[in-house]
Amino acid sequence: MFQIGDRRIGPEEPAYVIAEMSCNHHGRYEEAEAILRSAKEAGADALKLQTYTPDTMTLDCDLPAFTIQGTIWAGRRLHELYAEAMTPWDW
Repeated sequence: MFQIGDRRIGPEEPAYVIAEMSCNHHGRYEEAEAILRSAKEAGADALKLQTYTPDTMTLDCDLPAFTIQGTIWAGRRLHELYAEAMTPWDW
């Protein structure tokens, strides 16, 4: 058993719900804030953020190992995709 804020977490307690924002904010702070508010209204207890920059995740490189193959993003570089999906640290 442990506690997060006022919430007790443990086998006999209600589920602690964590919503995931991921890159659904489309790079816009206002959308990120709307997602946060919607998660709270839906009953989420917390929101998971993925804060990074492309340079903390991968190299800005055209080598095959850094280019996506076999998905809807085929041909795109990892660095480029991470730049589009990132949640800025200052948010």
